Amino acid sequence: MTSERLHQPRGPRRPRRPGVVRLDREALWKRLALLNRSQNWLAGKAGISPGYLSLLVSRGRAPSGRIRRRMLKALDMENSGELFRPKEDNDENP
Repeated sequence: MTSERLHQPRGPRRPRRPGVVRLDREALWKRLALLNRSQNWLAGKAGISPGYLSLLVSRGRAPSGRIRRRMLKALDMENSGELFRPKEDNDENP
């Protein structure tokens, strides 16, 4: 690389993390009922602990993109908007 290329200003950076999303627990329970499956089954299929899934359901944690993709795959869903929603200001947990 030439030194002039190393010192060229770069464009604005994209934010590292888009808005926080939360699991829609009612949508999850409906989907699990439709599949006749349990939260423990989903935790195993998604490669997470049942305790962590419980935190996601109770809105104690926001799932990472990787976890969201694993959950959607386990539940045979394509549209993340069916299972996850943007965090709202009035959500009880940060």
